[in-house]
Amino acid sequence: MHKRAVISFVFILAFLGGLMLRIYDISGQQLHRAAEQQAGLTVTVANARGTIYDCMMRPLVNSDTEYRVIATANPEAIAAVSGCVDKKTLESFTARLQEGKPAVAVIDTLPPPADGLALFETPVRHRGTLLAPHIVGYLDGDGIKGATGAELVFNELLSEYAGKLTVTYTVDAVGKPLEGIEPIITNTLDKAKAGVMLTIDKDIQMIAENAARDHLTKGAVVVMEPGTGRISALVSLPDFQPSTLSEALDDQNSPLINRAFSNYNCGSVFKIVTTAAALENGISTSSKHGCQGSFHVGDVKFHCHNRLGHGMLSMLEGFAQSCNPYFIQLALQAGGASLYNMSADLGFDRPVFLAEGWKTARAVLPSQDQLVSPAAVGNLAFGQGVLMATPVHIAQLISTAVNRGNLIRPTLIKGTVDFDGILTEQPPTPSQSVFSENTAGKLKDMMIYAVESGTGASARPTEGGAGGKTGTAETGWVVNGKSVIQGWFAGFYPSEDPTHVIVVLAEDIEGTGGKAAPVFKQICEELSMLEITRQSNDHS
Repeated sequence: MHKRAVISFVFILAFLGGLMLRIYDISGQQLHRAAEQQAGLTVTVANARGTIYDCMMRPLVNSDTEYRVIATANPEAIAAVSGCVDKKTLESFTARLQEGKPAVAVIDTLPPPADGLALFETPVRHRGTLLAPHIVGYLDGDGIKGATGAELVFNELLSEYAGKLTVTYTVDAVGKPLEGIEPIITNTLDKAKAGVMLTIDKDIQMIAENAARDHLTKGAVVVMEPGTGRISALVSLPDFQPSTLSEALDDQNSPLINRAFSNYNCGSVFKIVTTAAALENGISTSSKHGCQGSFHVGDVKFHCHNRLGHGMLSMLEGFAQSCNPYFIQLALQAGGASLYNMSADLGFDRPVFLAEGWKTARAVLPSQDQLVSPAAVGNLAFGQGVLMATPVHIAQLISTAVNRGNLIRPTLIKGTVDFDGILTEQPPTPSQSVFSENTAGKLKDMMIYAVESGTGASARPTEGGAGGKTGTAETGWVVNGKSVIQGWFAGFYPSEDPTHVIVVLAEDIEGTGGKAAPVFKQICEELSMLEITRQSNDHS
């Protein structure tokens, strides 16, 4: 009996001991959680991704600032904010405060000082009109990841360079900020000053955008340095703004499409390729062919824009007058294989890669088998048929002629910028010899003559001279009973020692394609003024 009592007593002690340990464990957990809660509540006031710069270290994003406030549930703070935001913002702001949580708001005007209120000036990704929207791009719906353009291509880098502004409050067990304890502010927004430097020049981009809008409804402009392949301006119309994406999505004119990266019928700008193929094949510039207003190749009849004909023409005259029959005969003289090889060497059978993960559409070139047909060769000779290319491809073509026959791939990336503002430049793109310096020189002379005395006269700038080639491409499309025409002007400026290659596409125009040349002229003249201004600033 005594033994059983002892056993029972020991059992009860063990039970009570276990219960006490369990109670202690639960209480400890609760206290630990409460302590954790009391350790702090961190609220993000602002985020900033890495910066996208132009070629002169001028930000294309993160260049503007806005004011943000964070407040706790303090009547004085609420009253201060109420006069600085709209009704909708105030309602959501106060609703969060009523839940006992700190609230953040973007304000329109500066509030008066108040207890429980902190004010910060923070970067905003973009405000107002964004330059080069098709190149810079926009973020996804959450504003976190890049969706298009440089925002997408360099998303990993720009995310890595992201900065943040946070405020950490000491809170009680239910998460309410404790009064009398100053919050901890952590600001790493300066990290976002690191980023990527594009080849875009803000001044030249503005010049190109303004010129395009003055003359075009739909189209594209590419301005490029021939010696480096760096694209200093790229325009696509109609354009869009990140703040009005929903409107752009509903627009039947498709403003989100980057037309500078899209394929189009080339028309007569392709006669530069035909001329290069002929010259490299040993055909003399004095080689003459006749034009009677049309030319038959088998059963196919090709027309000249001059239905009365040009008569006998040399290569220089045929180029300046953009005579289709002349170039058909020239291409047949050079041979389909020679024309195909020159086209392929100039990149008309592939995309243009502008940076890793960033490329244009793939140009479309007839196959070698298709070019066995003389009619197919004749069609390709003046840029018609299945041939299609982007404005960037055409810029690459013009640049090769300016660059003594050396092809340098166009690029949009100049380098990366670290946290100290130091630029690490992208290695230069290696050049590839496509045709001889002699051929390049003759092409340049022909393009200059075309502007001085040929079909490109309306593109001639007031000063500096220029070289170039017109193009009018028949698409075969008919809209509302009217044929859709695409007009081109592609050339270089100034005529001596060119510093800029400029390509203009006027999409879906009616008539002769004459809208592209005035854009080219305006850009040339404003580039001249910009150069004078920059030289003046350098000497001041």
